[in-house]
Amino acid sequence: MIIMIEYIIIAILQGLFEWLPISSSGQVMIVSVNFFGIPPEQAFSLSIWMHLGTTFAVLLKLRKDYIHIIKSILPKKFEVDGNDIKKRNWLIYATIGTAITAIPLYFLFKFVIIKGFDAFQGEILTLVISGLLIITGIVLLTFRSKFGIKTIDTVSDRDLIRDSSISGLIQGIAILPGISRSGFTVSTILFEKYNQDQSLKLSFLMSVPVALASIGMDIIFGEGSVFGTIDLFTILIITAVSFIVGYFSMELLLRIARKINFSYFCILYGVVSFVIIVPFMFFG
Repeated sequence: MIIMIEYIIIAILQGLFEWLPISSSGQVMIVSVNFFGIPPEQAFSLSIWMHLGTTFAVLLKLRKDYIHIIKSILPKKFEVDGNDIKKRNWLIYATIGTAITAIPLYFLFKFVIIKGFDAFQGEILTLVISGLLIITGIVLLTFRSKFGIKTIDTVSDRDLIRDSSISGLIQGIAILPGISRSGFTVSTILFEKYNQDQSLKLSFLMSVPVALASIGMDIIFGEGSVFGTIDLFTILIITAVSFIVGYFSMELLLRIARKINFSYFCILYGVVSFVIIVPFMFFG
């Protein structure tokens, strides 16, 4: 049975890896299954719930943006500018786009990949995540420098709907552990010719409603949900740990992520996993 210290270690990893384009959910699942013996279905749920703390960190860090976005939804007695309305609309269309891809992929991963290959326990699961990490690396390598000068306040309403919807559709793919949400969404927004700072900020703004919705889905459909297998006190502790670590590491790790090309790390990580695990499956 997993003990509190192991949950705390996983929460620390989430708080650190969330800001790097290496798929924090993929790393959480690999550590949970291979090092702590957590069943794959529960590990998938855990990888979703671990985002609660880092989501609070994003909310706190970007609180002014979210306050203005909320004001743009409320009655007109609150003064808002056009930029706030555009951010609100970006989140709406991006969240809708995310739901279109994320919901079917959630069920595919949960009921086909995890349950379908249960006989291999964590080996197949680790290979799937490693393969998705290789894809993440290729995407980062391809789109890292393809940015432009667009900002959300300079685009037309029609272009905003198109760009945010496409970004949301791509973000939904990141429900699959091994696909970096930040890596995929930032790459997509850069490819749409937004500048680097705007791409990063929009990516983080998009993450909050989706992270909360994913947890809601896990409560409703997750038979191995953390909410049903871990007591509330433990959930509060790991949420607090990932929040604290995530909040105080965010600026430093984002600076590192801008300077270091993590595409090679993702590709190498995935290839090494295949080299180690495949022979073990057939000859171990």
